[in-house]
Amino acid sequence: MAKDEEEKPKGGCLSKLFGLLVFMVIVGLGAALYFVSLPQDLSDLREDGPAPSTPASPPRDMEAVLTKSIEGDYSVILSEKELNDWLGRELELKQGSEVAEWVSLKRVWVRLHEDVAEIIVEREILGKQVTTSMFLKIDQQESAKGISTQIHLHGGGFHDLVPHPTRGGRFGQLTVPQGFLIMVMPEYQKIASLFEREIDLGFQRMARIKISHRKLELDPTQPTRSGDRADTSF
Repeated sequence: MAKDEEEKPKGGCLSKLFGLLVFMVIVGLGAALYFVSLPQDLSDLREDGPAPSTPASPPRDMEAVLTKSIEGDYSVILSEKELNDWLGRELELKQGSEVAEWVSLKRVWVRLHEDVAEIIVEREILGKQVTTSMFLKIDQQESAKGISTQIHLHGGGFHDLVPHPTRGGRFGQLTVPQGFLIMVMPEYQKIASLFEREIDLGFQRMARIKISHRKLELDPTQPTRSGDRADTSF
């Protein structure tokens, strides 16, 4: 009898601990859903800046700009604003499913960080703004055969002390690991298919690609080399 009475406090403590754990999980999920429902701030991409004192030059044809750069073997710099203006003009996607009446694609944006580009899809669902995004990084490998370019999902670690899992993108204001992007990958693949020509010119046929804060630098000039050399990454 005395032994049973001694075991009761232990069981009660475990049940309280389990209940606290469940409560923390529920609170965490609730907080995550809350931040997912909040669209990320796009004011830095929407801003037009002060009105110019001279008439603005006509927008450049992106395919023509890239083609001339490759043919003339000279580099070209594209600003973040220029890329977003071009996307705003050129992108015409239609929501072709049964939810077309209450879901609409508003814009696709690109935000350029140091070495990383964030591709953002802005939607409107039942009159509410919803955003998703993914982080992309350019990896280039140089060998005796030339330079190969690959576009990877990459946003770095969540913290210096926690390099894994790597950040994949953002659902609303919540940063999510790469595995969560499987839910939005088909949409991004569909968007990429609309710009196959520009992607080929701007990434596959450029020798040097540099993503910097608010600008993209593309250079078609092939590096000179004397004899064979080991593969190098940059």
